[in-house]
Amino acid sequence: MHKPQTSGHDDVIQPGPDARAKKGPPPARLAQELVAAGLLSDHVRWQPLSGGRTNQVWLASDGQYRRVVKLYDVDAATPLFPNTPLAEALVLEVLADCNLSPRPLFSGVMSEGPVLIYEHQDGLPWRNDSGLVARRLKRLHGLPYMARLSALPSAPDGSVALVTQTMAILAQIPPERADPLIAMRPPVTVPPSHMRVLLHGDPVPDNLICPAHPPGALPVFVDWQCPALGDPVMDLALFLSPAMQLVARGSPLSAQERADFLTAYDDEGIAARLEDLSPILHWRMAAYCLWKITGDRPDPAYAPALAAELAALQRATG
Repeated sequence: MHKPQTSGHDDVIQPGPDARAKKGPPPARLAQELVAAGLLSDHVRWQPLSGGRTNQVWLASDGQYRRVVKLYDVDAATPLFPNTPLAEALVLEVLADCNLSPRPLFSGVMSEGPVLIYEHQDGLPWRNDSGLVARRLKRLHGLPYMARLSALPSAPDGSVALVTQTMAILAQIPPERADPLIAMRPPVTVPPSHMRVLLHGDPVPDNLICPAHPPGALPVFVDWQCPALGDPVMDLALFLSPAMQLVARGSPLSAQERADFLTAYDDEGIAARLEDLSPILHWRMAAYCLWKITGDRPDPAYAPALAAELAALQRATG
């Protein structure tokens, strides 16, 4: 993958549930730099890609190729979803021949900020058939350990780490809003798994592009800006999260969709661990939703998501 020197100064690609990104054409200076670097032709057509909630993403096409250009907002990281250009570029390069992600073409820093270019993936964001996603995650989590990815961050592992992360999120919320949720902390103790599989980190519906052909083709993961190493349960919980499903596709998974997902993932040990951790995982996601609606840039989509996650927490704690 072409990587220039750092300067001093998706289909439909739907980034995951983070801060909303601006829509519109790319900055003129960025477009000019990409053409001057030979990365795009001088008669390329630009189209903003829908759904961006973190970074600005465009489809760049000239009749011969279709490429995705991603300009990162380096201030858009959240307590659950980092926004790390170097990590995304590395993962795309390592997975280039695995059919799990788009093929990368360029990664570097331009005058407007970090930029990633990759081949456009035909298709639409996932909306139905949870088994497709489960089989894709199982494939990802089953990849042999890759030394090139050993520097990726570790995901929280076990109940103590999850509680620590959740309390850090709640510490950023006004006490009068955070205290009731702190009081709901589930009395659950689950030891670390010590697993080190590659995690997507944000496998929500909009980050899963289902190819147009052939019918039933397994989804391709996009938006790899927060990968990690750790317990597979972390990816499963994010996809199954009522809040994340509600924000992305308008409704949580049904009981049957959830059951179909776990059947297709086909790992009784991971399913049991997910069940054991589910109260804390729902509590953590509720804290994130509360952070989203009380922060500097409140996102109203997370109000019903919070309600959905609290309902799931109540069911999980019986």
